[in-house]
Amino acid sequence: MLCIAGIVLPMNAGQTGKISGKITDEKTGEPLVGATLMIQGTKMGAASDFQGDYYITNLSPGSYNLVVSSIGYQNTVIKNIVVKIDLTTQVNVKLVSTDVIGQEVIVQAERAIVQRDLTSSSVTVSSDEIKVMPVENINQVINLQAGVVGGHFRGGRTGEVAYLIDGMPINNPANGNAGFTPENASIREMEVISGTFNAEYGQAMSGIVNIVNPGR
Repeated sequence: MLCIAGIVLPMNAGQTGKISGKITDEKTGEPLVGATLMIQGTKMGAASDFQGDYYITNLSPGSYNLVVSSIGYQNTVIKNIVVKIDLTTQVNVKLVSTDVIGQEVIVQAERAIVQRDLTSSSVTVSSDEIKVMPVENINQVINLQAGVVGGHFRGGRTGEVAYLIDGMPINNPANGNAGFTPENASIREMEVISGTFNAEYGQAMSGIVNIVNPGR
């Protein structure tokens, strides 16, 4: 009789975000092919395709500057683009022809009013926001979120919440609670999901606390 042993590995929770959008000519509105996009200060970037679309993936949560260049067009810098865990930040860029004499174009990124790819009751809290909150630890930050009271998500038990740091679960197997509480300064961004979370998150019934540290 042949026995086949399998190893079941836990799914990694989301730890990165994405920037995507379309590059077009400011005057004609036509998509620009082969425009180069680089995240300032890094080696990460992309090029626009035949429809002018581009995608930059695997970005740690935080704020970035995007440099866009193309032959025959002025360089454009989009500043302070906010990337969040598991979400896509939409940034469409209109390039100005070099026929128009001027310096490098600098644009301030705007935060979208509606996050189109947000399919759950989720809140992200950045390290800068944690610094100005009147809290002593992360548990107090979690309890400030809608749907969370005393560590209970939507009325569920405390042991029904999955706690993750950089995609790794930190739940105590004895009681299901968080095995330890990270320091506020060790958090780059925290995502608190209180309902309808994706299949990538396992071992949870009430909610998810997904933490990414600054080393990402």
